Amino acid sequence: MTRILSLLLAFAGLSAATETGRVESVSADGWAKILPADGKGVVQSRRFYEGDRQIGWVGRLVRYETVAEGGETGARGVVSADPEELRRVAEVTDVLRRETVDKGRVVTRMPNELMPNMALWDQDGRLVLKKDFLGHAIALNFIFTTCRVARMCPAATASMKALGDQLAQDPAAAGIRLLTITFDPETDTPGQLRAYANGYGINHARHRFLTGDVGQIKDLMRHYGIQTLREDGTIVHNAALIVISPEGRITYRNEGASFDAVAVAERLLKLAGTAGTKSR
Repeated sequence: MTRILSLLLAFAGLSAATETGRVESVSADGWAKILPADGKGVVQSRRFYEGDRQIGWVGRLVRYETVAEGGETGARGVVSADPEELRRVAEVTDVLRRETVDKGRVVTRMPNELMPNMALWDQDGRLVLKKDFLGHAIALNFIFTTCRVARMCPAATASMKALGDQLAQDPAAAGIRLLTITFDPETDTPGQLRAYANGYGINHARHRFLTGDVGQIKDLMRHYGIQTLREDGTIVHNAALIVISPEGRITYRNEGASFDAVAVAERLLKLAGTAGTKSR
């Protein structure tokens, strides 16, 4: 239980001014009715911000920070507090930590190596695992939503949007998935990622934005060769696009935030076609 509580606090980056409860309903204007976690007491009214309003979280046990604004109480940084989800995340995080330590100084996975395990929440608030993406050709990158350096995260997300648009033109690309993992999970909760993706006109069905445990994400970054440094109130980092086969093997890496969407789409389609041939 201590491990799970630590995981929740590390993921959410929340202060002591937090509440946990089960969401009963969310109105069109964002007002959520939340029952205390123990099922007793008064139902609270909390205003969800746009991303969390779209997710809804209805029926889910969540944790959030309360924010007083003009006589209203908002719920900021909504994250899952479901014990089973937290247990599964903690399990994957611990295994990945051991794998990272076992690799020693050379952690970055090279072409033909398997992608690392993961258990993260997407922009719908759903817990997703590595196995959920096996069988799909994947393009994966890392960003953080508050990045203001035009040639880095904004350029990376614009390139992923262009890739998604390119894939949408070919029916053979229906099974291809795009994954973007945040390296600032304290800020980038599922609702924040939802709002960010909406701002770029992202196709949520194809392109999943992922967040979760701080330690797990740090290890994923090392396995994918992404380095960061907090400096002057922001995160300085490198960038790369990683292409993964339906079998879960890394096949290609493009350094830098931007990339040729047409060329990457061709790679992904070839991988998807190969997988389809093997399955027949």
